[in-house]
Amino acid sequence: MKPDAIDIKILEVLMDDGRASFRQIAQRTSLTTPTVSSRIARMTKAGLIKKFIPILSGDSVNRGVTTLLTLKAGSASVQKLAEDLAKMREVEAVYMTTGQSITLKATLDSVQSLQSFLAQNVLKKKGVEVTSNQIITSTVKEEPPSLLPNTLVMNLKCDDCGGDVTSSRPYTISAGPSRYYFCCKTCRKEYLAEHGKRLAKISHKLDA
Repeated sequence: MKPDAIDIKILEVLMDDGRASFRQIAQRTSLTTPTVSSRIARMTKAGLIKKFIPILSGDSVNRGVTTLLTLKAGSASVQKLAEDLAKMREVEAVYMTTGQSITLKATLDSVQSLQSFLAQNVLKKKGVEVTSNQIITSTVKEEPPSLLPNTLVMNLKCDDCGGDVTSSRPYTISAGPSRYYFCCKTCRKEYLAEHGKRLAKISHKLDA
């Protein structure tokens, strides 16, 4: 499912100011507040919007030592290694690259801490080799990527059958602050038949 022009408008405002309220976004995009609210909910549920976080200024944080590591591992262990590394608090980013390689960005307190990190978490793993270790000396640019509409995808799943929702105008059900999405009219009907009473109670409680 591809984001449409309305989704892109909303994303552009959020990427400029992640603290913007639904009302402020509506004013800047000439949309209604309910439209903004429902679109953001849909993009979040589809995984296009992961979360909202503050981006700290690099000049304001003593980051210690930040390094880019490239690791080589066997095909049987490369995925597991990447997943294990991604769980570590020192690791900021993990990328799978060609040739069964992993590139990761990690921040440690000092060079000594970096050496300990490598010894305890990387080098002791069988079949893993560090092919490159570069310490970042300064950051010229570090920003979210520019919006490229043709490359954005929303993996929205049907709340009834679990299939992909491919339409830009999916069938929906609203119950209070929650919104449910369906791939077809049949799924929506089946979901209402099974959960309609519960959804009605939720809406009634919020309206009371």
